[in-house]
Amino acid sequence: MEQFLDYIVGILWGPTLLIGLLGTGIYFSLITKFWQIRHFFDSFRFCFFPEKRGEMLSADKVKVTPYQAACVAIAGSIGSGNIGGVASAIALGGPGVLFWMWMTALVGMMTKMVEVTLAVYYRKLDSDGRKTGGPLFYIERGLGSKFKFWGIFSLLFTVGIFMQLILAPEAYTVGESLHEVTGLRIIYLSAFFCLMCALVIWGGLRRVIGFASFMMPLMSVLYIVFGAYIILINITHIPAAIALIVKSAFTPMAAVGGFAGASFMLIARTGIARGLFSNEAGWGTSPMVHATADQRHPIEQGMWGVMEVFIDTIVICTITGMVIVLTGEWNSGVSGSTLTINAFSHGLGKRFAAYFIAISLFLFSWTTVTGWYSYFHSILEYVFRNSTPMRRTALRILRITTPFFGLLMAYMIDVLNTNVSYAWLIVDISSSVPTYVNLIVLLLLSKTFVAILKDYEGPGKLFGLGEYCKVKVD
Repeated sequence: MEQFLDYIVGILWGPTLLIGLLGTGIYFSLITKFWQIRHFFDSFRFCFFPEKRGEMLSADKVKVTPYQAACVAIAGSIGSGNIGGVASAIALGGPGVLFWMWMTALVGMMTKMVEVTLAVYYRKLDSDGRKTGGPLFYIERGLGSKFKFWGIFSLLFTVGIFMQLILAPEAYTVGESLHEVTGLRIIYLSAFFCLMCALVIWGGLRRVIGFASFMMPLMSVLYIVFGAYIILINITHIPAAIALIVKSAFTPMAAVGGFAGASFMLIARTGIARGLFSNEAGWGTSPMVHATADQRHPIEQGMWGVMEVFIDTIVICTITGMVIVLTGEWNSGVSGSTLTINAFSHGLGKRFAAYFIAISLFLFSWTTVTGWYSYFHSILEYVFRNSTPMRRTALRILRITTPFFGLLMAYMIDVLNTNVSYAWLIVDISSSVPTYVNLIVLLLLSKTFVAILKDYEGPGKLFGLGEYCKVKVD
């Protein structure tokens, strides 16, 4: 069975998915003349320097501001992969991995913009007057009238996303990291992490939104500041590091130090995979929370999708990668969070670096778990949209149980000493399925996206002053 599952994972996570993710981003970039690059500074200014600063946060129990929705989405995508995942990718493929991460982020910005825009365009109001949307909504409302198999797409997407809830790895990852600096047993540390998640999630969606709005910028700035410090003290090595990154992106890397060497295909594939899956562009997750934003026009929220990929990959992942390359630790033979700790210790000291990375992993994973709760919440709202009592019961059960699903993997590994290869293979399969579904739907709805974009950039630039829901596509 394990060999069979491994074979399936090899197919689903092979070139087909990477080409599909990269190809979708390139396709939308081409048909929009690389809108995400041409209008990058416009998007940056619109998102981070709004005309009305008072609209950044909202105390309204129904309204969610664009900034708050984006904070939840960014918090959900910035996780342990930005620290340990990037390090493991560089340890496997060398410095050239960073270049391919940057390139995929550029097209991933467009993919994210498309899915966020469609989520806002096809969203609906629930019985409590809240905006709700996401892939399930644009699958039904966008494809339902002309594609009879849309229900199968919805089912596959739902099952794939909810498998991430049942086999969530964050609690074990955090427990393992804290174990390295405290010596305490992993299961106890994982349980503590789950309790901290419960403190946020049990407060409901409003507390999750408030928590992300506060924690996302705080943890990001802290990580950027300490990372930038190490980069600055090695500033004279930056030109050589960038030259190494670009050169090794196109040429095979020979074995050096503890680095085993890598072919061009391994370097490119590793960088593309790490870049695309760090920011979740194409996965269909963050559009679910973006759809709740009280935004005037779908394209305006789509700009936040561009910024989400920029912050996650171009900023946070680059900080990790540049510190590892600049300090020369990339060829030390270690990987994961240990490699990141060793790299940060060049400027922070070994002991402080270990605590800093452990705390960063805790904060990043904390916001990931709480951010993903909003995705599960959105799916249940869709599934039980026609029955208010059942929806409220399902959401109550979700709120109570979500924080503790993460203990399952920690318990299996630390207490039962179980070989969890089956669980990891199932996680890999379940995460690829909704991505395939979402990419197909995005391509099928490409004309709708272009029509919405034309509506936004039409005569006089509507900026949402017109009724965008009247966009028609032949």
